[in-house]
Amino acid sequence: MEVINEVNDNDAFWFPVIAGVATREEMERATMKEVQILNEVASRKLELLRGDEIENE
Repeated sequence: MEVINEVNDNDAFWFPVIAGVATREEMERATMKEVQILNEVASRKLELLRGDEIENE
């Protein structure tokens, strides 16, 4: 349960890794802005994989 809580508490870090748009090492070096960008890219990737249209396009 502790591991699950750690992942949940740091989901902004792990989401791009899980989605395959960044490595753990890249996330460790990323600035806050880069983390935000990578999270948005991961979100859009998952939308595309589901067949959803990307918002604002």
